[in-house]
Amino acid sequence: MRLQFVLGSGLSSRLISWWGQGYGGYSHVDAVLSDGMLLGARSDAVGGVQPGVRIRPPEYEKWHRRCLVTIPATALEDDAWETWLRDHVGLGYDETDILGLILGRPMMTAGHWICSAIQRRVLRVVGKLPQKSPEIDQQCPPNMLLSECVAIGGLYQERTM
Repeated sequence: MRLQFVLGSGLSSRLISWWGQGYGGYSHVDAVLSDGMLLGARSDAVGGVQPGVRIRPPEYEKWHRRCLVTIPATALEDDAWETWLRDHVGLGYDETDILGLILGRPMMTAGHWICSAIQRRVLRVVGKLPQKSPEIDQQCPPNMLLSECVAIGGLYQERTM
């Protein structure tokens, strides 16, 4: 299981990064699938791919900063992880959840995801993260997920751009 954490070059990416950690943070996370494609939830159409939970090519955007985290997994866990993610392709992006993050209250749209929430949920589904947590998946920014992945043994590799 591999996740790519990135910081985009735009102002909104910088604000998400700062909100989630302060300087040095990330603004987005995608799963790196077995074929090298990236699966994640985005609010914008980029690289010719519509918004929502979609599969995008590896270099669909130019990143300011990027790291990869590899989480040790058995073949069965890895297959279950990728199957679950692929089964969710086509779902919408949860703009209501983002509003809830800003306002400080739970606001979510059923069947819609933000980038870090879908990645956190699948890690729960396959048993890599505990089923219960003080925070709900939809209130997890990319930097919090990165810390959780490293805490469970994920190998962190900073990538130069």
